[in-house]
Amino acid sequence: MCQSRMNRLAVGLAAGLIFAFPCCAQNENLNLTQTDPATYLNQALDEMQKRALRRDSVDWDKLRAQAHNKAANAKLTVDTYDAIRFALASLGDHHSSFHPTPALEQLEAERKGHPAQSENKTQAPTSAFVGRYEPEGKTFIIDGKRYALLVVPKCFPDNDKQFVAFETRIQQLIASLDSAHPEGWIVDLRGNVGGNVWPMIAGLGPLLGESNNLGEFFTTSGHSVVTYRDGVASEVEDTGDRAAYPRVDGSPYKMKDSPAVAVLIDNWTGSSGEGVAIALRGRPRTRFFGEHTQGVSTVNEVFKLSDGASMWLTIGVDADRSGKQYLDGLDPDEFVKGANQPVSPENDPVVMHAVKWLDRNPS
Repeated sequence: MCQSRMNRLAVGLAAGLIFAFPCCAQNENLNLTQTDPATYLNQALDEMQKRALRRDSVDWDKLRAQAHNKAANAKLTVDTYDAIRFALASLGDHHSSFHPTPALEQLEAERKGHPAQSENKTQAPTSAFVGRYEPEGKTFIIDGKRYALLVVPKCFPDNDKQFVAFETRIQQLIASLDSAHPEGWIVDLRGNVGGNVWPMIAGLGPLLGESNNLGEFFTTSGHSVVTYRDGVASEVEDTGDRAAYPRVDGSPYKMKDSPAVAVLIDNWTGSSGEGVAIALRGRPRTRFFGEHTQGVSTVNEVFKLSDGASMWLTIGVDADRSGKQYLDGLDPDEFVKGANQPVSPENDPVVMHAVKWLDRNPS
């Protein structure tokens, strides 16, 4: 993925990731028997107390005592993992998580006497739209009027080439749909569980509009804003430092006007998917339809621990253009229960509610 000084990449279920190497560095050849488990646990707790978004709501004396009690018989660092997971869950942000390497996960399982199981599992998808992997665009006609439907799915690029391909494809779809002169636009974010927010922002740039403030990040260490101009999504800190992400391929598409846009969300619009919804929240002539989002529109920082495991610690929260923060997700303007499987637009209750609004607010 693209690298920058800030490198806030929304990966997995994180709305953003900042890679940090705080008090200790990864060492693949570390002799685990030489690392004191109590010291290791304290280092993890120290980072939580220093950087966690909800640190001020935690009774740290009590939490430390509980964590050390859970690791009272620890002989190796892997024996403290459940205590660290407990502490992360106690932060109450629903987004912080613990990630051992596969070898450490296997060692922990052996120590517990049962087969290794992947940590940080999410519940089974409840959205009919989680399985979408590629941007989609089409027009459809209702009562003789044409509407544009743009699907923006999750985005997990492995490199800059995939990053650029994703954002460029969205802009190409927008250009094609715009050429059909639709009465209104629908941006479908249902089932978008996240990934990397920046190609989504850049791809939607023509609809979002060029701006020096499409949203904000508030973290325990500072504040920054999201911008989009000339095919490039950027993050700008209060210091003026700018992280500019890869530009779309070719000439960025520019719309002649700012059409009405209906945004579709559901309870599996999460993380970076929520970040995109929040960027659209302050847009003029925009209305949201569907269900409350997942509630993980937060910024995570990756802390490497001394044995190679890492903590994904929630240190910040997304905000819209007005500065309103969304700690627990966002509500639609109109609550509409969606279908339990993908259906045609005319049979999709959420789409049809959006069409009714667009019909009253033509582009």
